[in-house]
Amino acid sequence: MKKKEPKQNQKGISIKSRIREPNKSFLNHLQVQANKMCELLGEKQGEQFIKDSLKEWPHLIKGELEIFKNP
Repeated sequence: MKKKEPKQNQKGISIKSRIREPNKSFLNHLQVQANKMCELLGEKQGEQFIKDSLKEWPHLIKGELEIFKNP
C-alpha cells in the first residue's frame, strides 16, 4: 500500500500546519521596528510595515496601528 502524503495547498504548505497567533514578544518587536522606520522613513512607512507584517492576522492590524500612533 502507498503511504498517504499530507495534503498541500497551492503554495506547497501543508494544510495541517496552522500559523499560530503572534506572541507579545513578537508584537513588541514589531512596534520597535515600526517606530524606527517612522524615524528614518516617515510615519506612512511605519504603518505599512505593521500592515505587511500582520497580513496573516488581519484582526490584529487595527489594534497595533493604534498602539503605533498613540504610544
